[in-house]
Amino acid sequence: MIKIGIIGCGWIAEKAFLPIVSKMDDINLCAVFDSDYNKLYEIQIKYHVPDIFDNIGSFLSSPLDAVIIATPNNTHTYYSDLALNAGKHVLCEKPVTLSKNDLESTIAIAQVNNKIFLPAFVNRFRKDIRKFSEFTSLIGEVKEVEVSWLRKSGIPRPGTWITNKATAGGGVLIDIGTHVIDIGLALISDKHIQSVKLDQGTDEQADQNGAKWSFSNKSQKLEIDVETWACGKVSFTNGSVLKFNVSWSSDISEDVTSIKAVGTKGIVSIYTLFGFSNNFTRDNIEILYERTNGECDNVVYLMNNTFALDAFEDMVRYFIDSINGQAVNGLQSSDGIYVVDMIERLYKSV
Repeated sequence: MIKIGIIGCGWIAEKAFLPIVSKMDDINLCAVFDSDYNKLYEIQIKYHVPDIFDNIGSFLSSPLDAVIIATPNNTHTYYSDLALNAGKHVLCEKPVTLSKNDLESTIAIAQVNNKIFLPAFVNRFRKDIRKFSEFTSLIGEVKEVEVSWLRKSGIPRPGTWITNKATAGGGVLIDIGTHVIDIGLALISDKHIQSVKLDQGTDEQADQNGAKWSFSNKSQKLEIDVETWACGKVSFTNGSVLKFNVSWSSDISEDVTSIKAVGTKGIVSIYTLFGFSNNFTRDNIEILYERTNGECDNVVYLMNNTFALDAFEDMVRYFIDSINGQAVNGLQSSDGIYVVDMIERLYKSV
C-alpha cells in the first residue's frame, strides 16, 4: 500500500485529486499540506485524512512514499525539489515548471534519489484520447497536427493567482494550452524545434468573463496581466508542424476541444471537450478517420463527463504502477521537458 500525501488543497485538489485518492484501494491518503489551516481542517473532516500540516518540513518528514503537488505554478519547482530530496516520488500538476532548465534540474534530482517524477498530463488518460490514439497509429508518420481548445466564457477565477503572470507564469497558453500541446507533441516523432510563432492577446473584459464552474469568493485582487487567447505554429527540423489555438473567452456558441493529425497514410480528427465547461457535457465525441484512398470511418464515442474523473484515477494509478516498478509504456518525465521547452520558447518569441 502506497502512503501518499497532497501538497496544496486548492481548486484542483478538491475537484479531482482528493475525491479520487481518498477512494482508491491501493493508496493510503495519509497527509495533506497547505498554508491555510482552516482549509486543512475542512479537508481532514471531509476526507478523513489522518494528518494535516501547515509546515512543509513537518509534512515531508512524515512517513510518505509519494506526493501529489497541486499548488500555484510558480511553486511547483520548489515543492518538487523538496519532496524528491526528502525521498518522495512526485506527481506534479501542470505546468511542472516554468522553464526547461528548472525542469531538467528537477529530473536530475529525481534520478539521483532514484525517485519517480511525472507531469500530471491527465488528458492522455481520457478514454476518448485513447480511442483517438488507436486511429493515429494507422496514419503513418504524422506531418502536421492542429490542436484547439476554445471556451466561450471560461476565464478561471479572474484576479487570482491563475490570471497573474508572477504566479502563473503566463495565461491560457500555459494553462489549457499545456494539455492540448502535450497531446499534439505525443504524435510527432522528432521533437527538435526549428522555429516558433505566437500571436496572443487579452480580453478587455477579462474580469467579467470568469467561468461559472470556477467561481471563487476569495478575491485576491491581483492584476490580470496574462493572455486570454493565443494561437501560433511550431515547426520541427524533420518538417513536421504543430498548429495551436487556445482561448479562455471566444466568440463561439459553446466550448470545444479538437485535434487533427495529418499523416502519410491518412488523417484523424477528434471533436471533444476537455475539462470543466459551461457546457457541462459533450456526450457525443466524434472521431473521423480518413484514409488516403478517400475511404472514411466516422466513430461516435460516448462520454458522460467532460472533466473525466476516471482519467485522473487512471493517471494516479499509472503513477503508482511506476513507483512499484511495473512495466509501463506511456507518460515519462521527459514529456514535460518537451512541453515546457516549447511554451517557454513561444513566450520568449514575443
